[in-house]
Amino acid sequence: MTRILLLQIASFLLPFVLFLIWRWQRTSNHPVEPTPVLKLSAAGAFLVMMVMVALVLLDSSRSGHEGQVYVPPRLVDGVIQPGHFIDDETVDEDAEEEPEDPPARP
Repeated sequence: MTRILLLQIASFLLPFVLFLIWRWQRTSNHPVEPTPVLKLSAAGAFLVMMVMVALVLLDSSRSGHEGQVYVPPRLVDGVIQPGHFIDDETVDEDAEEEPEDPPARP
């Protein structure tokens, strides 16, 4: 809870701190030299694209393949079974079984 509170406070104060730094820098006798905005923007865009490609490749390795169906997570005997992919033929066999009635709540 403390971490969340500190994150909220830091997110609120960050624009004010950046504004104060900017004002201090503008009135300073030693201004910062201009940065090559175009080169930095191009490098940032390239890095963003590389991260997006890496995320797609990592996520696609966990996805199902053709002929598979996703089974969402479910609660079985008080234990959560994570979601997984099964072959399409297995789904047809499971559909023939009678579903169990959920336990009655007191």
